[in-house]
Amino acid sequence: TGWRSRSPLEVQCVAAKNELQKLLLADDQHGKHLENDELTTVRRNLQTQGVDVPYESICKVWEKLYKLTFLNRALTSAQQCRKAFYHRNIACNAVECNDVVLFWRANKMLEMTSNALRLQIMNTEAQRLEKEVKQYLEDLSHDEEKKRNLITGKRVELAEELRRVRGIQGRG
Repeated sequence: TGWRSRSPLEVQCVAAKNELQKLLLADDQHGKHLENDELTTVRRNLQTQGVDVPYESICKVWEKLYKLTFLNRALTSAQQCRKAFYHRNIACNAVECNDVVLFWRANKMLEMTSNALRLQIMNTEAQRLEKEVKQYLEDLSHDEEKKRNLITGKRVELAEELRRVRGIQGRG
């Protein structure tokens, strides 16, 4: 059980990713979108390797790869800002810490989302529990034997006895 080899689509995606990574290594500050000539170059390079990848697949791989690269760059920048903060030379080096704000906002968004989901789950569970209790009480109201057991059970006798003992203790 398990994968023995990659599917043809996976082979195409891995080849496209490798070729696109070369493009990112060549241009550190590449923009979000691929130019047509870059797309054609990547496709031709892949064809020379014997892998035919459609333009749409290359674009999908690029989107994911660019997002990953963007987040890695932002993380590196935030770490550099952290180092500069600890060395107290933010003003001296004019380090821009915009990426700290990015991750702070992402963290706040995740916190708010998790709180909203937690509330939604709690409300759903409360409604489910309320339905179950109502159903149980409804079933109990139709069963005379269960009502009798609740009124004359051992706990009821103990509670009445405890009340009598407290009453005697209160008088004395």
